[in-house]
Amino acid sequence: MARQYRTFNIRKLVKALQGFSVKRESPGVIINRLLLDASYLLKLSPEEVEAEYEKKPLLLFGILEISQLASLFTVEIVSDRAFLEYFQKRPPTSSFLFFFSEVEDLSYYSTSGLKIYVAQDPADIVAFIQNVLRYAHLFYNWAPGDIFSLGKILHTKFLAGAVIWNEPDEFESHIIRALSALDLPLFSRISLYPYLNYINVVDMDDLFNKVRALKPTIGAHKAKGEGESQKLNTSLPKPKVYGGTYSSFFVVREMGGTDGVEVRGNESENVGLIVDIGDKNVDITLSHYIEEDLMQVFSHHPWMRFSEDSFFSITVTKADVEPVELGREVYDKLKERLLLNQVAVSLIFDTPRLTTLKPTISAYQEERKNALQRRSDLDAPLLICTYCQRYCKNGFCFVSVNHPPQCELSYDAVRASALLTNSTEAFSIEKGEIIDKQRLQFTGVNKFARILSEGEIKHVNLQSILADPPPTTAYAQNIAYLNEDVSGILILSRDFEGLSPDRKTYFGLLKEVVGAQVPGVMGVSDAYLKSKEFLSSEGGLGRVVWMPSVLKKRLGFESFLHIATERECNNMLLLKAFLKERGFSF
Repeated sequence: MARQYRTFNIRKLVKALQGFSVKRESPGVIINRLLLDASYLLKLSPEEVEAEYEKKPLLLFGILEISQLASLFTVEIVSDRAFLEYFQKRPPTSSFLFFFSEVEDLSYYSTSGLKIYVAQDPADIVAFIQNVLRYAHLFYNWAPGDIFSLGKILHTKFLAGAVIWNEPDEFESHIIRALSALDLPLFSRISLYPYLNYINVVDMDDLFNKVRALKPTIGAHKAKGEGESQKLNTSLPKPKVYGGTYSSFFVVREMGGTDGVEVRGNESENVGLIVDIGDKNVDITLSHYIEEDLMQVFSHHPWMRFSEDSFFSITVTKADVEPVELGREVYDKLKERLLLNQVAVSLIFDTPRLTTLKPTISAYQEERKNALQRRSDLDAPLLICTYCQRYCKNGFCFVSVNHPPQCELSYDAVRASALLTNSTEAFSIEKGEIIDKQRLQFTGVNKFARILSEGEIKHVNLQSILADPPPTTAYAQNIAYLNEDVSGILILSRDFEGLSPDRKTYFGLLKEVVGAQVPGVMGVSDAYLKSKEFLSSEGGLGRVVWMPSVLKKRLGFESFLHIATERECNNMLLLKAFLKERGFSF
């Protein structure tokens, strides 16, 4: 069906809106509040409106937003929660892409890191621009109304782009002109007016290649055709199970060995799997993470599963698999995930040998457990994870043993990524001199904070919420914040949808602090809350006075009777009474 050609007249549109008033505090007023206030046009004559519009094409977006508020167009405003959830995905949304029309080829592509809008209605451009402005304001500290700075951010950081696939009609031409004034990157398959700067694209592959050139963390690939549906295999082989016995075990050790796979003994009900890694970057503590990671990988493998229900076992659902192939699969997966030079995989079925090795393996695991407990922030490597800089200038975490990142990742997960992969988003840094041992401030941390934040953040205390805390990312599992009325710390968790006693929500608070260093507020993971060093210089868990019951149960903090939940206290009066009963003074 042929596309409908739409004409456009700014004078007629404004005339239709005359008499309508705009309340700037309304949730739907985003463009007029953050970019350019167009409401004054409603009081001008048609000729004056046209003259103003010719000078400021960006007024078009404000007028369209007012049209939406006046119900000339209808579009749903994305809630703060839904908007912030774009950036909590893995990978997070890092760019918005607006298609002026439906493109059939687009349905064949799978993308990651992109939020794609396809225009179905004239007002769809409003939601797109609103979210671009919110993105710049929240994560790049853009000051509302500073159009020059916004254009610089859009041009250099590639927060968003627009795609023109077909010859634009008159209405679309006006939108394109306004987008160009915003300095938003334009991708076009057709020739645009000579005075417009745009990126020429030939087809969808070319488009996504050029999008990735602007932001390499974006992923896009063409999905395979459906083809013929495969017939169900009704004669699946009976699963073969090795292990699950007292003599069976699995261990990863930081020991040398001959690179490759070795099988000892004939197949039996007992099995031992030893992975020895000879790499200078793998010590006894990191071997524990690699062991857990392999267990996770082979908990979801298509035909080979590891289990530790009672004792270690291997379940194989693929027919006619030789034991050496099992060892080779472990070897290959490990080499795929980590840059390791020497990996020796031993699969042992010899029962006497297993019986002899079991005490040695148990002793090694006990030694490793003790080594993990002995680590401290002062002797273990200090790391930086910049994964969240995909969407946010200040999206970085300094990671130490007792101060894991704000998300679900562990210290050793970041360490493995930094030392054993090609990732440029995690790396080890020199601590430098210690400035504040209690709050844990290092010269090396301050240096990298200045570099990564482009000079915005000059000092970071890893163990402080009161003074120069780390910036909060959108991936924070929980947000801890100081309530001055009770001089105590309240914690909101991402999975809690209710209100704290002082009427805050997780997503409401996140919107206020995300991407910024805010004294009194700190993104914290479950692991950090359980750390023995959690805010040790500022009262630690003794300073925490409230958290959601679901978080308290998840952390195993039921014995901390001074920490209230929504079940005991849902307002500040009840919280103060609760704390006074337990000896708090404020």
